[in-house]
Amino acid sequence: MLAKNLKSIHMRFGEKIHDLMSDYLNLLQQDKATTEKIEEMKKQMIVEMDKEYEISKKRDYSWYDPSLKFWLTEHYYQKNIDEIYKTWKTQILESFNKFLESDFHNDIKLHFSDKNNKLFIEPKEKDFDSMKIKIDNIPELIWVTVYAQPDFWIVTKNGEYIIYDRKSWKTPNKSANHISNQLKVYAYKILQKIWIQNIDSFKSKWFEIYLKSLDKFWWDITKEDIQQIEQKIINDTKIQKDLIIDKNIEENKPLPSKEFHRTPDLQKCSDCTFYKVCEALKKLEK
Repeated sequence: MLAKNLKSIHMRFGEKIHDLMSDYLNLLQQDKATTEKIEEMKKQMIVEMDKEYEISKKRDYSWYDPSLKFWLTEHYYQKNIDEIYKTWKTQILESFNKFLESDFHNDIKLHFSDKNNKLFIEPKEKDFDSMKIKIDNIPELIWVTVYAQPDFWIVTKNGEYIIYDRKSWKTPNKSANHISNQLKVYAYKILQKIWIQNIDSFKSKWFEIYLKSLDKFWWDITKEDIQQIEQKIINDTKIQKDLIIDKNIEENKPLPSKEFHRTPDLQKCSDCTFYKVCEALKKLEK
């Protein structure tokens, strides 16, 4: 149970900047985003982070509580990351302050100022029931649950959907018209809710915002995008079914562990809690 809740420091900081943005957007929605309140919010977040960091650093797991969100892999493996922690704290505040001074922030405030717009702000604590995509019209996906939730979205008074997906890492090297599968899944979820047949009249804008640089990518979703992501969900589900006894999703009993092969993606390995165990197992296998 402990290992499942350990995360690397940069993954935790990604979550923290999302939490800070969520707190701020809620203040904005409540018309309470004064300079004083914003500064108080930032200070409180740093106080909480420092407290959680010190608990993680002590490595006392005798009273382990999975609701504590700052158990760090690096501390578990006894690495000294104090300087990294200080740097990342500074970067979080710098990124947030840069956002407050940006045109992107001004656009968001305009959306909030129109009380006829409907707003959704993802809560800091995951609401898994609201994240579910109900797919009951695809035979291959019966008994399959897909979870997806945009960070922030707006339904304007004119019925247009505007979806923002925040990214806490650096801007990738990609073309401006490269839409991510994640945003396609969000579109698929909304269209399942309002009937997918309405896609031709579906007015929407889809944004990825990289918080470190405030680089912004946006797209118009097409019918081809929706068809592609639906097929990807079906294909990915088939891969998962192949790892279940008799491919019975309803019972969902996995095959023996030897059937689960290591990923060839070394980037995933660098973020994995079990990387030391995995390396030891490689030696035993040889």
